[in-house]
Amino acid sequence: MPLLEVLYAAEEPLPPERRRAFAREAVAIFQEVLGTPPGRLRLVIHHLHPDDSLGLLAAEEEEGAER
Repeated sequence: MPLLEVLYAAEEPLPPERRRAFAREAVAIFQEVLGTPPGRLRLVIHHLHPDDSLGLLAAEEEEGAER
């Protein structure tokens, strides 16, 4: 069973309509390219606040500029 995991780093999570549109397109691509039967793809979308990803580096640079 294929699994697609998406990590989305931004201040705000994606709105439901954007997640739904992404899911529809992912299902279509997996069916077309890999022949994944309908209902078999598992999709996980994780929202990461920038401080929990590479946003840490930007925060560090901003702190250094303030000094």
